[in-house]
Amino acid sequence: MLAAIITRIRALLTLLVVGSTSRANEDIKAGLRECTLAVRRLHKELKQAETIGKKQHLLGQLREVKSMSKQLKTLQKKGAGIDSRKQTARDRIHWDDTTSAFDSRIRTGVITNLKHKDPASFLKDCFALFKIRINNALKKEAAVKVNTVFGGEFVMAKADRVLMEHKYFTTSNSAIYRDTDLEQWFNAKVIAPIVGELSEFQERDSGWALNRVVNLGENINKFTPQVGSS
Repeated sequence: MLAAIITRIRALLTLLVVGSTSRANEDIKAGLRECTLAVRRLHKELKQAETIGKKQHLLGQLREVKSMSKQLKTLQKKGAGIDSRKQTARDRIHWDDTTSAFDSRIRTGVITNLKHKDPASFLKDCFALFKIRINNALKKEAAVKVNTVFGGEFVMAKADRVLMEHKYFTTSNSAIYRDTDLEQWFNAKVIAPIVGELSEFQERDSGWALNRVVNLGENINKFTPQVGSS
């Protein structure tokens, strides 16, 4: 049931983005209702999840639904004509806190892409929001460990149809200290590995091509450095 709801929202959002629906306003409202229903069900299932794998799968779905909800709201504003001012980073990306299913997590969030076509430019925009959250966490913690999850919509032509799937690329869990150069860390630990992995994935004859940049999940974890550790 939950998977079916998410599939419906994906399909509806795709139609709205390409303008292949004549009932845009009604479809957006229907999509937002589906998102609200999906979020409620995901929260319920997260409370009952017992394995790490199940929790991670549900959190991935929750990030995607929150991103689709924000994208639908952006389309709703655009349709109402509330989109005339000069665009800033806030119009291109959006942060949402998400439920943490792990005791070791300080904060879990998702940065939704609203405008970017290119993953590298999206990730560069994400740094400003990333920096704010990390600096806030380091006011209370001497150090944290952070990993990110890039979400993208991929397509592949097969026979007489086009397949579409959401795929995820996870970075390693790496330490950040109060004296860490955050921009250098983000470039080395997030942008470089994700852009590199995306390029490799599309070039190794997988048949899949990135169609849409969806989001970047961010997990800020507790970390107690050991004496002499780096």
